[in-house]
Amino acid sequence: MPGLAEIVETKELVQTVVFAFIAGVGVTAIFSVAIWGVARFVDLSQEDRPVAATAAAAIATLSLLVVMAAVVIGVIVMTSK
Repeated sequence: MPGLAEIVETKELVQTVVFAFIAGVGVTAIFSVAIWGVARFVDLSQEDRPVAATAAAAIATLSLLVVMAAVVIGVIVMTSK
């Protein structure tokens, strides 16, 4: 039936669902690493282990930066289309 308009762009819909799932699970996992890093930092600080506490704080900071970057990229992508 040539001439009929395609109502749903199936390829784009599937891509949107897949990328949203990957982004949702990925950002959540990275944020959980940040929470783990903060909790480890507190525990290690109370145990007087400054080197390990600093490493845990660095992991938490890096994870939070990645999450913030993902949010910024998501906003840029959504506003550019």
